Amino acid sequence: MRIELKMNILDYVNSNENISITNLADYTNQEYLLVAAVVDELIDEGLIPSKSFVNNLPW
Repeated sequence: MRIELKMNILDYVNSNENISITNLADYTNQEYLLVAAVVDELIDEGLIPSKSFVNNLPW
């Protein structure tokens, strides 16, 4: 499930600008905290830039 969530988040980030965790949670139909944790991992891994998020903050 986590890999699928990561892939869905990466797909959304590559297709949209000014992203918020709330939008990602709605898009993936997952809990906000789970999405936030996975986004944090993806940023740490360098797979998505933090500048993709509204106000440069993923929260």
